[in-house]
Amino acid sequence: MTKRVAHVFVVALVLAASVRSQDAGKAVPQGGVAPADTARILSPLADGTPSPPAPPPVLPPFKIKSTIVSLVDVEEPPPMSGLPPVTGTITRTVHLVDDPGLPDPPPPAATPPVMDPAKLALFRELAALYVPPQFVSLSVSVYDHKRSLLKWDSRGNSQTGENIWKQHSAWSNVDFSHFTCFSTYEVADSTGTARKYELMMFVTGSYDSNLERKRCAHFNLPYKAPEIPELPDLATAGPAFVVVGGDASDPRALEFIQGLHDLYRVEGQRMEAAYHARIKAEADRRAYLLAHPPKPKDVTVYFWERDHPATPPANVNSTEGSAQ
Repeated sequence: MTKRVAHVFVVALVLAASVRSQDAGKAVPQGGVAPADTARILSPLADGTPSPPAPPPVLPPFKIKSTIVSLVDVEEPPPMSGLPPVTGTITRTVHLVDDPGLPDPPPPAATPPVMDPAKLALFRELAALYVPPQFVSLSVSVYDHKRSLLKWDSRGNSQTGENIWKQHSAWSNVDFSHFTCFSTYEVADSTGTARKYELMMFVTGSYDSNLERKRCAHFNLPYKAPEIPELPDLATAGPAFVVVGGDASDPRALEFIQGLHDLYRVEGQRMEAAYHARIKAEADRRAYLLAHPPKPKDVTVYFWERDHPATPPANVNSTEGSAQ
């Protein structure tokens, strides 16, 4: 993946009671069996299933007056990163047609009327009950698909009253590549109060220790392994993390990370399956495209002038056209 650096932006207080203060360097286990309603993914899981193709455009019965056909050499972007560009010669056909009599575009929207005071009061009452999702961001480096270094920011300290940005980091025994399959999720605290999150996660690197050692040996350089603290086994102890940087005394600074581990405890199997399915689908598509290089498609343009043009907006002419 493209290496990008990101930070966490926590815009609202959430579920502070669900997180206990932890000392930096101490593993925070998240094992055990959790009820399914304590955490769940709300958005679809990206498992590599292609989107359905767009329906073909429905064209009016054009009456062609004249046609110009030309051959054009084109170069288009590759369908996937790492593949060669799509090149070839296309046939470009331009038809001059009679005005097909398409309906005029809708007029500009009129200014909405002032809302009835009673409806406006109801709207404000409902809006006051709406709890927007919390937008959170996370920078992740994955090592051997077994350990992940997490970095995020938080503002202030709910215990001391400080109001400054602080950076935090933690090691996890979860492969956070599995978190790249969705964006919206929900986590509930011990009281059952749920909070919705929108996750923006950036995988800044995915490292293979054996490959890194070989690369360093090839250039006669020493290999410096990351200092990963001791973490329990994921299969036996469940998701866990160790805070190695930042303020580990503030529960609010940890609740976001603890919530992600709670989510993985419930949804981890689905997340892992979706991740591997997406990786396989990408590999299969890449192999297919290499074996069957795509060709650029021909272009047909229908062009006409309106018999009775509507009054155009300022700086817009009345000449129209259609392409397929």
